[in-house]
Order: sequence, then C-alpha cells, then structure tokens
Amino acid sequence: MSDASYSQAWIGLGANLDIPRDRIRCALHALQSGTQISIEAVSSCYRSAPVGFLQQPDFLNAVVRVTTLLSPVRLLHCLQLIEFKGRRQRSTRRNGPRRIDLDLLLFDGFQQQSTELTVPHPRMHERRFVLEPLLEIEGDIELPGRGLASKWLVDCAGQAVERLPGTLFD
Repeated sequence: MSDASYSQAWIGLGANLDIPRDRIRCALHALQSGTQISIEAVSSCYRSAPVGFLQQPDFLNAVVRVTTLLSPVRLLHCLQLIEFKGRRQRSTRRNGPRRIDLDLLLFDGFQQQSTELTVPHPRMHERRFVLEPLLEIEGDIELPGRGLASKWLVDCAGQAVERLPGTLFD
C-alpha cells in the first residue's frame, strides 16, 4: 500500500475471557479480512495483570500496525463492529473482564479529543501492556503530545507484564 491516501494506525488488542489467545487471533483475522485495512506488523502476545478491577483473570495483549483508507472515526467503528461480533459486552465497570477489546492507540500523527474518539489513546502511556508490544514492532515511536514511548515505559516498570512465546497471526 503506497498510495498517499493510506494512513498508518496502531491498534491495541486485549482479552481475558473464553480462550483469550483465540479471541485475539479472531480479531486479527477480522481486521485482515476487510478491503480497507491491511495488517503490516503484529507484536508478540503479552500476559498482563489486570488494572483497576483485580478480581479477574490475567489479560493477553498485543499491538498491531495497519495501513488503512478509513478515517480515524470509521476505523473506530470497524473496531467496535469486530468487538460486537466477538461478543464483547460493554459494562459499567471500567477495566473489567472482556472477551475482546480493540483500542485505536495512534493514527499517524493525528490528534483528536471528542466524546466519540480520543487519539492518541488517553491512557496508553500509562500501560506497560500497551507500550511493550508497541515498542517491539516500532522501536522508539513518538506519542503525539507526549514524546517517546520509551520514556513512558520507565514509569510503568512496576506493572506485571510477560512476553509469551509463539506468534499470534499466521
């Protein structure tokens, strides 16, 4: 994809219910099956302790880089549709258990804050389970308005995250 109308975006994937690795794989395949999204890189899978609500299973997380013709809001809607098809049930409990979670982390250098979408993701710089897989596939990427991702990883060093063997996307 080399046309100037394509954009790069980074998406965080997470799950901790119903065989999480399979849930993430299904979400990756759903992303790849669209004609306006192409997966360019997939991180390793990481196990992380829950944040906030602690009485739940550990999460599996990954980050994927895509190129897309979609606008940030249309990409968000695509991610929400994949979550819906993956039987994600929205809860009033923040950081609760979920079958699948797809977060639009970054979209080129785009910045937006609205009731529907905030890009860059407002808490990604506080989450080791986002920063480690992001740095794995991108090196030291710039977080718009925040600086280098590696700078923020130091602040998250106490969070329990473990890189797992094997690949997610085949």
